[in-house]
Amino acid sequence: MGEVFGLQIVIVGVGACVVFDVWQRIFHWFTSIPPSNWAIVGRWTIGLLTGGQLMVRDIELRPKRRNELGVGWFVHYCIAVVYATTYMFLMRANILAAEFADGLLFGVVSVVVPWLFFLPCLGKGIMGRLTPNPLLVCAMALMMHSIFGVAIGLGFSFFAN
Repeated sequence: MGEVFGLQIVIVGVGACVVFDVWQRIFHWFTSIPPSNWAIVGRWTIGLLTGGQLMVRDIELRPKRRNELGVGWFVHYCIAVVYATTYMFLMRANILAAEFADGLLFGVVSVVVPWLFFLPCLGKGIMGRLTPNPLLVCAMALMMHSIFGVAIGLGFSFFAN
């Protein structure tokens, strides 16, 4: 594996996030399941930074915050770069390689973050148990993280050649 530089990590993270976002829109077109609402993530982030509240019930019912959509998109892409950085460290430790299969494995394992952290923080409970359809919520998160992980693995393979 060649040297991986910060710019490559950002390119891979942002690129994988673009794949994630484009796939959500394609999937929405075929299934009518809406893509992620990044305004809610922005509302949560602003509330966390200004009020220190990590877990928020009924966040959709809370008043809208100024710039919440932009903040949500920014957080979404920053988290993607953090995932790419994590993947790079795992490559350096010879745990993962820059390839499809390891990317898929990473994506599948990484789904624990929304299941056990983000969903509870957004008032949806562990594994979305407080949503109307927890199984669908979990399946969507698994699908999206799998696609995202594959995009990261393939993204790093582009730089490895």
